[in-house]
Amino acid sequence: MRLVTWNCRIGGFRRKAKQVAPLLPDVLAVQEVEPIDRELRFDGACQPTYRDRIGDPAYPKRAIGVFSYTDMKLKPVDLPDPMYCFRRYKARHGALTFQVVAVWTVATKARETSYKQAHVGLRCHADWIRHRPTVILGDFNDNASYRGGNWQQLLDLVQPLGLVSAYHQYFSEPFGAETQPTYFHQGKGTVAFHLDYCFVPDIWTQHIKKVEVGTFNDWHTISDHAPLIVDIDPQVSDPA
Repeated sequence: MRLVTWNCRIGGFRRKAKQVAPLLPDVLAVQEVEPIDRELRFDGACQPTYRDRIGDPAYPKRAIGVFSYTDMKLKPVDLPDPMYCFRRYKARHGALTFQVVAVWTVATKARETSYKQAHVGLRCHADWIRHRPTVILGDFNDNASYRGGNWQQLLDLVQPLGLVSAYHQYFSEPFGAETQPTYFHQGKGTVAFHLDYCFVPDIWTQHIKKVEVGTFNDWHTISDHAPLIVDIDPQVSDPA
């Protein structure tokens, strides 16, 4: 099972999809997706088997899109009152039933909520997350190396829910000292950070087969982010 998150940068996903589609993600969370309701096909031969995007009416031009390019079954949970930066789904992959949250934290005018939509979502939906194995992936726009306590506050919410970062578990790297960045500031390779994450249930860690981060050379022409790719053994069991 392949989980991918990628910020496509300022829309244009309908054209850029041809680069991410060959990864054949079972779950693909994409941030900054433009309105796609009228798009019958994206560029490229490979088309998604599932797609969903609901934008905040206050900021309609950019939103989270969730896609699949396999037989993964996805169903949105947040109807009719979604949290636009913390999108929840039910998922089924073969015999495995689990949950997915796609995240994109953004700046707001209210200082206390700036880049903290994931914090709000984790607090509001903690019981739902505990109910069944849950994957939370997306662009969190934060790193433990930054000043301030935002990232530690997020970990303080994530860890009691039994979730771990697949990247950090796989590479045995501490938060804030990542050797593979997912974001290249201003689309250049000189200043880079790790801002994109995929949290999985800690009971899945033994089933993480591979974690990859796209390279600057492969992705900088279409985005300032590279995708984070997490492969999970498809035989992972559902404890429920």
